[in-house]
Amino acid sequence: MPVPFRHYALCVLISGLFLSGCASVPVVPVSGDVTSELAEAVGDAESVRDESFAPETLSRLPLTNDLLLRFLVADLSLQRGRTALSAQTWYDLANRTRDPRVARRATEVAVGAGQLGLAQEMAQQWITAAPNSVGARQILLTLLIRADRVEEARPHIEALLAARPEEAPAFFMQMHLLWDKNSDRKAGWVLTDELTQKYPQLPEAHFARAVAMANQEHFNDAIAELDRALASRPNWEAVIQYKAQLLSNQSPASSIEFLQKAIKDNPMSLGLRNTLARELVVAQRLPEANQVYQEVLNLQGSNLDALVGTGLIALQQRDLDTAYRNLNAAIAQNPRNADNLRYYLGQVSEERYRFDDALSWYSQVGGEFALSAKKRLPRVYARLGKMDDARKAITALPADTEQLRIEHIQMDAQLWREARDFKKGVDTLSKGIVTYPQSVDLIYDRALMADMQGDYALAESDLRKYVALLPANAQGINALGYTLLTRTSKLAEAEKLLEQAIALEPDSPAILDSLGWLRFKQGKMQQAKDLLQRAYSKLSEPDVAAHLAEVLWLLGDRAEAKKIVDAAILIDAKNEALLEVISRLSIR
Repeated sequence: MPVPFRHYALCVLISGLFLSGCASVPVVPVSGDVTSELAEAVGDAESVRDESFAPETLSRLPLTNDLLLRFLVADLSLQRGRTALSAQTWYDLANRTRDPRVARRATEVAVGAGQLGLAQEMAQQWITAAPNSVGARQILLTLLIRADRVEEARPHIEALLAARPEEAPAFFMQMHLLWDKNSDRKAGWVLTDELTQKYPQLPEAHFARAVAMANQEHFNDAIAELDRALASRPNWEAVIQYKAQLLSNQSPASSIEFLQKAIKDNPMSLGLRNTLARELVVAQRLPEANQVYQEVLNLQGSNLDALVGTGLIALQQRDLDTAYRNLNAAIAQNPRNADNLRYYLGQVSEERYRFDDALSWYSQVGGEFALSAKKRLPRVYARLGKMDDARKAITALPADTEQLRIEHIQMDAQLWREARDFKKGVDTLSKGIVTYPQSVDLIYDRALMADMQGDYALAESDLRKYVALLPANAQGINALGYTLLTRTSKLAEAEKLLEQAIALEPDSPAILDSLGWLRFKQGKMQQAKDLLQRAYSKLSEPDVAAHLAEVLWLLGDRAEAKKIVDAAILIDAKNEALLEVISRLSIR
């Protein structure tokens, strides 16, 4: 697939290259990505607003009462939100006056109204009246590119480069922003090729060629162009990062090796280290990625990328304290998009059994993570004993699809689970299964709730259905194996299932815990200890702690068993499995 260098808003190119500075031009925003981008672009164009025109280009048409009335209608219509009428009126005024100032205003209003055909015509009239206008050519260029009229755009780019030759390097670095995902990439390459051939010594031109080639999936040619750019400017970080991206598309190992060498040549570059860490994460080499992020933090303790990276790695590795500390520190850096971090901090707080903190974090989440956060609120309210709030939170959630309605049923059942009324929880899920008999989520949840109710036959039956529907799902295989292990005498089948599950997910703490408990039941104490210690190092939840503490206690390591129990009690002093082990073995 095409590999863009990086996608910023179009206005970066518009306001940052051929225009200097920013000022406010009143343009009414309308819906639609293309129009809103263009409206923002025009609104950012100070040089358009400050542009002066030669006296001979200005209209000498007398300002009659009729003309004045038309100007008033144009502006009043815009103020009152009648953008189409305003755009048409300014269009008529521009045609009548042939004044570049009016054409300029007509262009701005047409863009804001979403009438891009009028805007193109007015921008062309603006250029005709004022051929040296950088702002007019810039806006027309944007309109032509968005309309896939690339060949018509070329002379305007050439004129802009001729007017501002010092900005050619910056233009080539961001030239790819002219095309969106629906643009003709081949036409983009043809234009890029024609323009860059005039600048063979400019490394930024080689960069522009590389991006255009990569967008057509000519990755080897793109990398060759990047190498030419680096030959002119060694250790150029932006180009190194893009080359790493292209290499990763072909071979992640090659990208990692390339970045490691680049860092040796640029040992103080935090950007390259962060890029390397991200590549290592993609390659699932988490310990190495974490080490690289730590190197960044050693150089700059407040580095946002490294704080987030180490926080998310810690969350995945179940190091909840580190995850909370680093993600919280990242929030303190006041990043623009922190909703995902607040959501993750809510999850970490839940898993640390700090439900007040979880409620606080989830309540602050907006944007694309808002719905996910709201779905977690009912359980948090329930754990805090606020059942009315929990039910209100469920009712407030959307239920306009089958999957969302299933999630409502799950959340309703979860409330009964928190209230320890397992029968009502099972009944709620059973009614849901009548409506949605193939819902694996409802079947799995009823199995767990039936086990809590003591209906082990139903739990086993549901888990067998779940595994039949999802035969390669390690979670379901593990759950069935653990149920047979703890609720039946079918140890041989349990062992077969758990070994199948661990083969699918060798590092899953839940499966390691189940397999460790199986070895304990089989009297293989040392194997049980090793497996349970591995599980506990990844997931220090009270249920796992209870298993490990019992094995350690029976092996004679009572001090360590007591230490693990004490730590687990701090997490959840009401955990039944933990309390049962403490009582039965008199550990405390």
